[in-house]
Amino acid sequence: MTPAEVTAVERDLAARLARLRGAQEGRRALPGRIKIPVYFHVLHDGTRGDVPTERIRRQIAAMNTAYRGGHGGADTGVRFELVQVTRTDNAAWYSQPETYEMKYKKLLRRGGAGTLNLYSADTGRELLGWSTFPWKYRSEPVRDGVVINPDSMPGGPIDHFDRGFTAVHETGHWLGLYHTFQDGCGGEGDRVDDTPPEREPSHQCPTGKDTCPGDGPDPVHNFMNYTWDTCMREFTRGQGARIRQVWPVYRAESAT
Repeated sequence: MTPAEVTAVERDLAARLARLRGAQEGRRALPGRIKIPVYFHVLHDGTRGDVPTERIRRQIAAMNTAYRGGHGGADTGVRFELVQVTRTDNAAWYSQPETYEMKYKKLLRRGGAGTLNLYSADTGRELLGWSTFPWKYRSEPVRDGVVINPDSMPGGPIDHFDRGFTAVHETGHWLGLYHTFQDGCGGEGDRVDDTPPEREPSHQCPTGKDTCPGDGPDPVHNFMNYTWDTCMREFTRGQGARIRQVWPVYRAESAT
């Protein structure tokens, strides 16, 4: 997202949060815990991409471990529950998921703004997945969700991206988190106080990298960066707080 787009989103979020807090004066406005139902949609071409259910369960487990701080980061308060797995044998949808995105999402998508629809398809090696942001739901509800390459799931064959953290990262966007390198060294970055800014994405695992001197080393171990799965291990408390701010505004069933 461009700095101008982020500024517009943050202005809208702040205004909606203020109204929410005013409407719920004297009551808890922000959730302490968020439980998210997940519909996992397997797009495949015969046996290609037909992910076993057990591997899907491992993917959900990897997401729960990451979001509860199981690798050493903060507990964000987010939990995921697999509700259903669907399977669609369609060679075009599987091999060209960007081209046919609206076709399969119109057919397969389930639930409302607070339901995660997670699709697996051959996204290629250059783009392991993508996600929609929560503030896009009102204008494009059918498009809402996360798409990942099945080879990035736990035990997959993509070197360095085989622990299921592509889904962790993309779901972070779905929950309202930006990349840690948003806005580079200037501006307000990812709008989270405890993630140091960085000038550019980090790749592989450059421990000690510091591209914005004076603000602490780059957050190379953060799930919202671009490093290897073996390097990623944390969300911060600030990221968890942002998720819980965004949720009632854009994803709770009562959101308006």
